[in-house]
Amino acid sequence: MSYFNSIYPKIDYDPTGNGITTRVQDIFTRVIARESVLNRSLMFQKYTVRDGENPEILANDFYGNAKFYWVILLSNKLYDRYYEWPMTESMLRKYVSDKYANPNAIHHYEISQSSGDTNTKIKVELADEPTATPITNYEHEIELNNVRREIKILEPAYFSQFVSDYMELIKETTL
Repeated sequence: MSYFNSIYPKIDYDPTGNGITTRVQDIFTRVIARESVLNRSLMFQKYTVRDGENPEILANDFYGNAKFYWVILLSNKLYDRYYEWPMTESMLRKYVSDKYANPNAIHHYEISQSSGDTNTKIKVELADEPTATPITNYEHEIELNNVRREIKILEPAYFSQFVSDYMELIKETTL
């Protein structure tokens, strides 16, 4: 609880609607990082999340303390760590199994782009292209999960200033 006490402003809250208020932490205060900061590529390094890594592990590795997991989430505009963070292989298998009646059924078809970056895949209808490759539901979800693995990490040199600016913005935020 000390995390909430140290960051979020206090507000008067009437939990029962009887006019008697209690002073509580406003945990719904939200600050969004400026696009101009998030787009400065020199301030960030690209990182591929490995299976089993979570924001706390990365915060501890890069910033020396797991409690700064929110810096990683905020830097990547991830607001729901349970559905926007990459799943582990076992979580992904269970998710696909729960989501689809048949994980091995065809989700869509793809062809390689014929000019420019030929590694780029284009979704097509099978009737449109006889050489199209079928992509199963499971393969589709793996690809989506792999895209989520590509994040950016705020360079440690900018970390203190980022946290300081965030704390100032939280103090300024009011309902």
